[in-house]
Formats: sequence, structure tokens, C-alpha cells
Amino acid sequence: MDLIAGLKQESVIKMNLADYCTAEADASVKDVLAAMNAQHCHNALILRGGKLAGIFTDRDVLMKIADNPETLDKPVSDFMTSEVVTISKAATAADALALMSLKHVRNIPVVEDDGSIVGNFTHFSVLDFLAEKFPDVTLTHYPNSFRRFSRRRHGG
Repeated sequence: MDLIAGLKQESVIKMNLADYCTAEADASVKDVLAAMNAQHCHNALILRGGKLAGIFTDRDVLMKIADNPETLDKPVSDFMTSEVVTISKAATAADALALMSLKHVRNIPVVEDDGSIVGNFTHFSVLDFLAEKFPDVTLTHYPNSFRRFSRRRHGG
């Protein structure tokens, strides 16, 4: 199987959709950040009545919260993205990647028809797929020579 065919055939439901945590819309920003930190996730899917109401990402933290510490006690619903781009669990990985590119997003929640959450499609979902389906072309061991890498930390 080649890469393009694999992405066009693979349903998003069969991919790793676990990179998220959930929080209620009335939870404080501080509590949501604590949950994101504890669960090592880059975003929180925000729920209202068990259904997806919005998404709160690390980008939201940088753009809306970082310079305003007084916002930490406010509800996360004040800072989440409420117009969430979602995809059906019947979609393929290629569909999800095309939508990510078109809408310029890094997370696409996968939802049922009733709005309940199935998971979250991210770039990590694609990386896991590539590592699993194409093990002969992915790096499985660290390089033996560490001299190839800078000892100083550089940006980006």
C-alpha cells in the first residue's frame, strides 16, 4: 500500500484519536489548564450537556490567556473556539487532512451525528498511522552519533 492510497482508505475511526481531554463549559480556565497538564494533552474539548460546545487549545492559551493572568478564574467558555470544525467517524484520514489544510486547524474532533465525541484527529494521528503502516521508512532507533546534533538549543 502506498501512502496516498493508505490515507484515502483508512477511516479516521481506526486512527489514534486520543489526544484530547474534556471539560465542562463552566469550568475555570485554571482547572482546564490543570487537566490539560495532568493528562499531557494539547487541547480540551469543551462540553455542554455531554455534547461538543467548543475547543480550547494551546494556541488559545498563548493568544488569549498568557498575557492576562486575571482570566484564569473565568469560565473556559469565554475563551474557547466555539465554531469548531468537526468530521464524521465515516470520513477517511485523507478527508480529515484536507479539511485541516483548508480550515487551517490542527485539531478536528470526530463526532457522532448527535454531537457526542468519538475522538480528536490531530497531526499525531497521522504520525502514528505512518509509523504503523510504513515501519521500514520510519526512524525506529536514535542515531548512534550524537555529534550530528547541536549541543546548544536553537529556536523552533
